[in-house]
Amino acid sequence: MPQVLKNEIRARILESAREVMAAHGYERATMSAIAERAGLGTASLYRYYASKEELFDAVITPELARRFEQLMERRVRALARGTRIPTDDLGGDMLKFWLENRLAVVILLDRAAGTPYAGFGERFVEQLTTYTLTEIRGLHPGVKIRPGDRFVLSRIFENTRRLLAAILEQHADPVAMRDAVEAFWSYHIAGLRGLTSWIGDSSA
Repeated sequence: MPQVLKNEIRARILESAREVMAAHGYERATMSAIAERAGLGTASLYRYYASKEELFDAVITPELARRFEQLMERRVRALARGTRIPTDDLGGDMLKFWLENRLAVVILLDRAAGTPYAGFGERFVEQLTTYTLTEIRGLHPGVKIRPGDRFVLSRIFENTRRLLAAILEQHADPVAMRDAVEAFWSYHIAGLRGLTSWIGDSSA
């Protein structure tokens, strides 16, 4: 008699996979650890997903990654302009997406090494750096961007990537997440504006 696969068990496996991969990264996550978190034997897990790669593909679907990239590009452009993201915007599409896919976003931003999305976080950093330099050139025509300027910006945005992942990992509550993100934006935007002015003035 064929094995009947239950939807509720599949959902539990996916949630457990998100938790384990977000906590330890894809490469260090094991099928046995995911099975244990889901309250299953490892053999039972393999009846649902034949490999860790197949399970990852169910956790991070192309549609989810594509939607996040679209939202991320909008936020990257806003950050690069040095503008404060309004609270009501944080309550909109991006916050809703973060809340619905919190651990998947953590994986994409910071824990996807060894997967087809291994470069996702690096693209986030590169986009922020590129858009910010474009804004600086627009604000200060003829500005000379030095290697040190790009280096500092890329390191700042690398920290941005990691901190956003940490915020999402630690804050499942919508209010707590909003507060943490707002606190970060207030610090980040003020510093970014100061650095932008310094680059423009010091190379004049």
